[in-house]
Amino acid sequence: MDWFAGLRVLSLESRRAPEMATLIEKYQGVPMVAPSLAEQKLDLGGVLDRFEAELEAGRVDAVAFMTGGGTRLFLRDLAARDPRHLETLRGLHLVARGTKPMQALKTFGLGAVSVSRPHTWREVQAHLLDTLKPGQHAVMLEYGEAAPPAMLRELEAAGLRVTSVPVYRCIFPEDTAPLARAVEATAAGDLDVLLLSSGTQVLNFLTYAESLGQLGAVRAGLRRMVVASIGPACSEAAGELGVRIDLEANPHKMGILVRTAAEHAPGLRERAWPRQAG
Repeated sequence: MDWFAGLRVLSLESRRAPEMATLIEKYQGVPMVAPSLAEQKLDLGGVLDRFEAELEAGRVDAVAFMTGGGTRLFLRDLAARDPRHLETLRGLHLVARGTKPMQALKTFGLGAVSVSRPHTWREVQAHLLDTLKPGQHAVMLEYGEAAPPAMLRELEAAGLRVTSVPVYRCIFPEDTAPLARAVEATAAGDLDVLLLSSGTQVLNFLTYAESLGQLGAVRAGLRRMVVASIGPACSEAAGELGVRIDLEANPHKMGILVRTAAEHAPGLRERAWPRQAG
């Protein structure tokens, strides 16, 4: 099998950028890896003050952990204040949005209910509505961006008290030169495939394109590309931004994402854009 067969493949991966480039090359693609985000930890001092006060007063009924990285940061700082807080958490209803926050919780000796697939905020919302009673308090750890307003409105309309806790924010990487080159190449129609590992990646990519005055051209370029997503949460976020998803990895892992795209992208591109393919 020729796999990507020399297609030009863009990835916006940050944390595992070298591994992504190696995988694309393994499947006979020409990689362009341009990190589109960096995680900036926020000052949790005031957040933890308020959370501790609520926890010690027995005014927290559930905590929803939306991301692995945010879970580790929050629990590390909370335990550093007082390790007994982890024991208090064991008596609460803990909810994990998928495997990554679940694994992070386990490293602190905590268990949780993992919401059903596809592990989006909608499943977290449904679980909290089914589990909690009016007047109860749910704390939600955000995941790089603010909790969806629609989710907060729905929970509050059901009579729940909801506190959304920011742990970190996704910002542009310190070195934006690769991102600028990716914007230029996409706008020029020089790329064939886009691999997405998170919705925030494409949000930052489009935001940066807009800052360069290239948003319209980039959107046109994306419409000519085959876009592959790592899973439903990523696909939903991309769709809300107006980016069409052609392929979705299952299971939702980076290696499967690249393999799925390598297997199907050449055929999709040839059928949809025969004049530009190759």
